[in-house]
Amino acid sequence: MAPDPTDDAPGRLDLVRLFVNTLDFPDGPDALGTLEAASAWCRSHALPPVSNARELARLRDFREALRELLFGNNGEGGPRSSWEALRPFARVAQFAVALDPVAGPVLEPGGAGADRTIATMLGIVHEAVASGTWPRLRACRRDTCKFAYYDRSKNGSRAWCSMTLCGNREKAQRRRARDRAL
Repeated sequence: MAPDPTDDAPGRLDLVRLFVNTLDFPDGPDALGTLEAASAWCRSHALPPVSNARELARLRDFREALRELLFGNNGEGGPRSSWEALRPFARVAQFAVALDPVAGPVLEPGGAGADRTIATMLGIVHEAVASGTWPRLRACRRDTCKFAYYDRSKNGSRAWCSMTLCGNREKAQRRRARDRAL
């Protein structure tokens, strides 16, 4: 799916959205498809490169755990089990408390390679939960899409990445099902 600038999340939270969208779900191009591609994506976002196949697999698994969590933010799936899926990543994430002269104490990710990237993303998630912006970062309800977007609707009820694409398809599919039932 083509990115829509109105889907951008505020501040550093947009990095999480971009990370989840490195795979055009379910079978599209994957910016984390190879070690070289993943390292290039990470470098382009000021993150450490991926150093081996094990790290690459962890990074992909982390991305999909985040995607499921965002799907839960959209009222799909179980948010409790989605948070549980992040537990193995949180267990090994390393952080230090840094003192920023403007912001005060902030989490500073530690580790190297994929571990540092995962810690960076978890730190951003922590900030977003604390600031209240987290629930609006969502994955499209259409289970064949799950594109991550930031819900800027006034009442926070946006369900699809795009009403003209997934929203219309989903509504048309429901209508056809109702018509067949009659």
